[in-house]
Amino acid sequence: MSALSHTGFRAYFLAAVPLVQALWAQRVTLGWLAWQVSGSAPFVGLIAALGLAPTILAGPVFGVLVDRTDIRRALMATSGAMCGLLVLATLLAAGPGLGRGSLVALALAIGLVTAAHHPVRMSLGPRLVPQADVSNVVALSALNFNLARMIAPVLTGVALATVGPVATLGLSAMLYVPMLVAVRWMAPRALPSGRAGRSLRDGIAEALRYVAATPVARRALSLTAAMAILVRGYLELLPVMAEGVHDRGAAGLGILTAAAGAGALVAALAKTATAGQVGISPSTRVVLLGGVLSLAFLGLSTSWIAALAWTGILGFASTFCGVGLQTAVQEALPDDLRGRVMSLWVVVGIGAVALGSGLLGVLSGLVGMPAALVGMGLAGGAVAALLALSSPDRGIT
Repeated sequence: MSALSHTGFRAYFLAAVPLVQALWAQRVTLGWLAWQVSGSAPFVGLIAALGLAPTILAGPVFGVLVDRTDIRRALMATSGAMCGLLVLATLLAAGPGLGRGSLVALALAIGLVTAAHHPVRMSLGPRLVPQADVSNVVALSALNFNLARMIAPVLTGVALATVGPVATLGLSAMLYVPMLVAVRWMAPRALPSGRAGRSLRDGIAEALRYVAATPVARRALSLTAAMAILVRGYLELLPVMAEGVHDRGAAGLGILTAAAGAGALVAALAKTATAGQVGISPSTRVVLLGGVLSLAFLGLSTSWIAALAWTGILGFASTFCGVGLQTAVQEALPDDLRGRVMSLWVVVGIGAVALGSGLLGVLSGLVGMPAALVGMGLAGGAVAALLALSSPDRGIT
């Protein structure tokens, strides 16, 4: 908890608690609306993918801008834009309704704002504390994110089943307001001057050179891609598992997503205990491989309890590996490269999730989700074994 002793990070963290609750609430709500409108697994996968895909192209550009601009203004812009989009979604849902076209447009708009917000949050937190507390920032942020993953989906499922999606979207919009107020207490470290004159291409190229020259960063990005495509892709299609496979409705979706959150919360707590480790640990590699193979066991399971258990295991694997890999990159990263390098990390992670969820959605539409999970688990396990168990890293060089 050492990072919370600093006023700026404490203000940011306390405001991030409701903000991350809103993030999960809107994801669950949009996924549920997509299923209600279409009853189609590929369309649910499309909505999930569209919410993530803009990061692939726009993420590095926003990373360069974050390393040049007043990051507090950037935080206010992204938080305010997300709040505005949810207000608009609320008005549309209460009026003409959200059909396929409006859900596609909304998912794309949210994806664009998300592409800008990721380098902001991943650069701001570490700049609010001394370098020695950066690993604690990553661990606390993971705890907040995964506690929300456990709590918000349950509350969202209950809200969808009782007051409906209009009120749920409106409440989600309100949860962004505390961050707009808390920014006044944040005083991030200043960046070196002279960066503003560089072109976007030069800024991105500098980040790429850093990754190319840093072995642990290169390996972290490849392992992040494997985990995101094979495991996180499934976690974006939980509405299909909850309703399409097990017929459990909105409340079941909340419980299933909370199961993933519970596993993720345990993983975040476990990573807090090892925050001082340098490089990519053997445990991260083993958990990654086990998580991918768990997809096959999930596909072979037929009971609702088994689905909850395996989803919890997959949530654990995703977060355990994600926190470990992000910490490995952030530990020695200079502040004036943080926005750009972490935007590349997000491009690999979030972009791969978009690819994985879209692929799994298409396969589920063709052969059913259980068979698709078995196939991805077995085929992906072989790929993950090659990536995770070869050429161990000894540290950051």
